[in-house]
Order: sequence, then structure tokens, then C-alpha cells
Amino acid sequence: MYKVLIVDDERIIREGIGNSIDWDNYGFSLCGMAENGIDAYETIIRDVPDVVITDIKMPGMDGLELISKVNAEYPQIIFIILSGYGEFEFANKAMKYGVKYYLLKPCDENEIIMILIEIESEKKDEEKKDRFLKDINDNLKKVLPQVGEQFLRDFIMGVNYSKLELEYFLRLFDIKETKFKLIVFKMDNAVNESDVIDKFALKNIAYDILDQSTVYLSTILDNNILLLIKSMDLAILTDLLTQIKDAFNKYFKNDICVGVSNENSFDSINKMYLEVQECLKCEFYLGDNKIITEKVIEFNKSRDNLNDSTYNEIIAVSVKTGNIESLNLQLDSFFHMIYEGKLEIEMAKNYCIEIFLIILRQGDGKEVRGYTKGLYEIQDKSTLKQISVYIKEIANEIAKKNYDNNTENYGSIISTVINCVDNNIQNYELSLTWIAKTVLFINENYLGKLFYKHTNEKFSRYVVRLRMEKAKELIKSKKDYKIYEITEQIGLGDNTQYFSQVFKKYTGYTPSEYRKL
Repeated sequence: MYKVLIVDDERIIREGIGNSIDWDNYGFSLCGMAENGIDAYETIIRDVPDVVITDIKMPGMDGLELISKVNAEYPQIIFIILSGYGEFEFANKAMKYGVKYYLLKPCDENEIIMILIEIESEKKDEEKKDRFLKDINDNLKKVLPQVGEQFLRDFIMGVNYSKLELEYFLRLFDIKETKFKLIVFKMDNAVNESDVIDKFALKNIAYDILDQSTVYLSTILDNNILLLIKSMDLAILTDLLTQIKDAFNKYFKNDICVGVSNENSFDSINKMYLEVQECLKCEFYLGDNKIITEKVIEFNKSRDNLNDSTYNEIIAVSVKTGNIESLNLQLDSFFHMIYEGKLEIEMAKNYCIEIFLIILRQGDGKEVRGYTKGLYEIQDKSTLKQISVYIKEIANEIAKKNYDNNTENYGSIISTVINCVDNNIQNYELSLTWIAKTVLFINENYLGKLFYKHTNEKFSRYVVRLRMEKAKELIKSKKDYKIYEITEQIGLGDNTQYFSQVFKKYTGYTPSEYRKL
């Protein structure tokens, strides 16, 4: 059983989630509920749950602070964020802590259940992979030149060796050259240790093509395979690296990008590594499967030449109305703008995440939940092209569904608005904005135009008419309602003066005159 903690400052939400799910049925147990981050943190220290379902905005310690604090101490705990409409900034920050489950309020228990099922599956896969990797690592230790790998890794990370130690290791690895080059193979999509086989396959292919006498040391660092080789002519080396890429791509799906340092001495390995890392950043705009021998792009730190809202509304309308031709045209233009701007990678990804969220908001609420993990996917992509393909694919899916459903859904949307008004006529917050954001999750202006098109009446006028008709009924009833009682029941709070003005304009009489009639 995996333990779950629910954190929300609204009791109705906490208890609603806690009581609506049969936790045992999905392999989970509810270990507690907390109304703020402080209480939640105390429970986490005591019980160490596997999953925490938390709101973002809470008094005391908010959800983001809780995630940051817990992530530092218990990185294995999985967070599911519950958030209100439009909290992109919070969601984006949460992504940096590895949070990939993000639900927009209101959500039902089925959305949470689907995530729980996915988490349980991931947990079991991780446990299976851990067992598998342990067996693999036990065997690899017997055959890998561990000393050489660690020696190169130490130099990459800037560890200092004494002169005597350095001379000893150079003799140990039979290194007699004085000039070297560092090659870094960056594997795209190699996001977890289950791709360890691909990494070792690439390493073996590189050794075969470059020849054992050319490669002195090698190691694997994150998603990178590093080879320290003796210096050679760049044209010859480029041809050999192309052969390595072609051989690897023939049998494996992972794309690779190759960076090559300038020639340098052994004690400058760390400098060579940093140099190659700068080269590899260019992959974001150049595209994957490239050999990069120098930094050919200077990244732009300024956003001044970009207008944040240039494409947002047009793309949103294109998705909502299912205009796929316009959508693709605008998305191509948007990504071209990012490409031409050559923004720093993190800034460019933030732009892409922002447009992705705008696209998601145009889809059906339940279906959109399945796409929200795309926020994590975008952060993980290596190139702008990969991001554009991913976003365009999902945008087209949502737009096509909207196109297919628009004709029948227009009437359904208006019916929902009318029912919402009928059921919330006493609600002081009732407005087009409130319905658009909390009920239908669509653009307010779009909803207003759609309502007028189907009813030939502005929404505000419609609500006033219903409220005044209800007021007339209350005045004519046998109960002798006070004016303030009437205003409360029709959603105008204690604004009796405003009610009297509107009522007279609507009926031609003041409330007291109407009562006498």
C-alpha cells in the first residue's frame, strides 16, 4: 500500500477527495489530511507518505514552499498539484522540483484516480527497474574499467590531483600524448537509467570505429558519453563521428548530438568539458543529430523584441473554433519568432509552456488532464523542433475535437450557462467571468459572443431580467419580505439602493409601489 496525504485549506475539498475515493481499491491508503503546509510538513516528517495531493495557495506555508522543502528532504515523494485557473507561474516553478501532475480546479475523483493508477504503475516499474539495474550494475562492476572512468570524471568535475598522482595515473593508462580532444555524445530522450543499454551500446560503437588506440579514457555523465582521445585532424574526426552516429541510429531510436572541444593539454580537461557544453547548447536551435565543433549561436538574454501576447489570442481562438489551418500557421509563426530571437533556452521553453497552457485551456476539462504532463515533457525536450512538433501535435488533436464537437456543443454550452444562472441567481459573484473561469474554462469574450448569438440577449441583461423577475415573485408572495431580504435572495447582497434603481428601471415602479399594486 502506498500512503497518501491530502493538503488543502478548504475543508470541503479535503474531505470531498478523502471520502470520494476507495483508496484500498487502487493500492493506496489515506494517512491524513492537513489544512495548510505547516501541518502537512509535520505529518510528512512523521508518516513519510508516498503521494501528497496539495493546493498551491494556502495560508502559513503555501504548496510551492511545501514542495520545495519536502523535495530537499524526501525527493521520492510524488506531488499532485491542485490549482486554480491561470496559476501558470506557480505550475512552472513546481515543474523545476520534478512535479508532473497538475490538476485544474474543480476536478472530480476520476481525474485523481487516473493519476493514482499511473503513479502506482510507475512505482512498480521503478521497483522492477531498481532490481534490474542492481543486477546490471553488479555485473558491470566486473567488466568496466572503473578506475579510468572515475579518473576522467574527477577531472571533468574539477578534482585536483597532485603531480605525483597525475604521473602515476598517466602511466597506469599508458597515456603518452600531450595534446587531446574531448568528445561528448549527448543522448536525447535518455531521461532515466533504463536507457543504460543504449549508452553502453553507443560507447562500444565509438570504441570500435575510433579504434582502441585512439581513445584513452571514457565515462558516462548523466546523458553524456565522454571520450578523451588523442588529437587528430578535424575533418578526419568529423568523418569518424558521422560513422558512429549512422551506426548507432541504425539500431537505436535515441538521437544523439556530438560536441567536440578544441585541442588542449590533459590538465585542461575541465576547461574542454565546459567548452563542449557551450557548443551543445546550440543544439536547441540547430536541431538534434548534429556534430558541433564550435559555439555558433550567441543566446539572447533580452525579451524586448518579443511581444508576449502577439499570438496568444489568435492561437486560442483557432484551437477553440477548430480552425486547424489558422492554428498551424500561427504556431509556425510563433516558433519562427522564438528561433529568430535566439533566446536563452530556459526563457524560450517558458514561452513554449505558456502557449501550451493556453492551448490546453481550449480543450475539454477531463481530456486536458491527460495532456498536463506535457509541461514536464516540454522541459525535457532538447531542441526547439522537438518542442514545436510536440505542441503542434497536441494542439491539432484538441482543435480537431473542438471542430467535431462545436456544432452540437454550442447549444450545450448555452444550456450550461442558463442552468448555472438559474442555480446561482442568489450568488453575489454570478457573472460571465465567473462562469467562464470556474464552470466552463473558456474565454470570457468568446462565451459572451456565443451567448448573444444564441439568445439575442446580452448576458448581463439576461441576469438582470431573471433577478428582477424573481424579485417580483418575492414581492408578490404572501411573505412580507424586507427589501434587504429580497436583495440577498437575488444575489445583490445588501445593495438595496442599487436594487431599487434597477427594479424601477425594469418595472417602472419602486419596490414599495409595486407591492401596493
